[in-house]
Amino acid sequence: MNDPCQIAASLLGDIDWQTEISGFCRCPGEALHTHKTGKKDCRVSVDGAPTIYCFHSSCAPAVTVANHKLRCAIGQNPWELKLPGGMILRNGDVLQAGGTVLPREIVPARARAEGRDAGEQLALETLRAVAERFKPELFETFRWPFAQIISDSPLLVAERDAEDQFRTWLRLWPAHCHVWIGDVFSSGKPEHRTHFRPVAEWYRIGPAMGNFTCGAAFKPGSYQRSNANCDGTRFLVVESDTLAKDEVGAIFAYLNRRLRFNLHAIIDTAGKSLHGWFDAPRNARIEAQLKAVLTVFGCDPKLFTYSQPVRVPGAWRDGKLQRIVWLRS
Repeated sequence: MNDPCQIAASLLGDIDWQTEISGFCRCPGEALHTHKTGKKDCRVSVDGAPTIYCFHSSCAPAVTVANHKLRCAIGQNPWELKLPGGMILRNGDVLQAGGTVLPREIVPARARAEGRDAGEQLALETLRAVAERFKPELFETFRWPFAQIISDSPLLVAERDAEDQFRTWLRLWPAHCHVWIGDVFSSGKPEHRTHFRPVAEWYRIGPAMGNFTCGAAFKPGSYQRSNANCDGTRFLVVESDTLAKDEVGAIFAYLNRRLRFNLHAIIDTAGKSLHGWFDAPRNARIEAQLKAVLTVFGCDPKLFTYSQPVRVPGAWRDGKLQRIVWLRS
């Protein structure tokens, strides 16, 4: 039996196929779910690196085991599927958004260009495609509009004044950290050292040195805002230039509730966007996967450059306060 859809059904039971290669299925770890299971919570895709993906996090060990079995079973023998329009999908090919096919032969070249092995690159290409398929369910399942974000904050911070906003944000950092605050071009020359100060000094000065900061701390003596000067203490700041404030909250909720990245604060930039401050990924592999998914969801990949400027709470932007609207207790 070389039909990948039949193989998937033989392992998972009935599948509600939404396309020729992807559909909703019963989660192999459903018994481990700690919240109510919805009909669209788990999906299987058979292209690329065949993948079962569930919105619940408690079932992760069972899903990992099931994914290994699925990939072994589907990858044992060559197969082909004829897609609408006459295109042929083979095992190892990835069906892209819009119906184009990424041939498996391209994956090794991309892997070499990005410094990865072919298996890891195939997993990333599949993850991007799966994220496109999951996107509608994600914004429905994890919907977290702006007003709800403010009311859900464990600590009520949105109405605090500028000085209090700034000092509250400083408490996110370990006391030893040197933090950069300035304008975008307050970096690169020796005279810019004054923008790189220990947390204790910023407590005394306040946010008057600029509207921006970074998600990373810097080595003492730095005067250039660059990844090479980061000291290893960092947050992942997530934002989108395309999603509205009522939409991007779904991304924050997904990262916090499903992927278990600790959400520390959400900052209203006094513009169109919100910034979510999270624990940084633990290693380069997880970071690459997260970057792939978040880019598909509409987030800005530049913020995986930890020296990238982001808005600092307590500063003013065109007469509006940049402020924390959600803060972890």
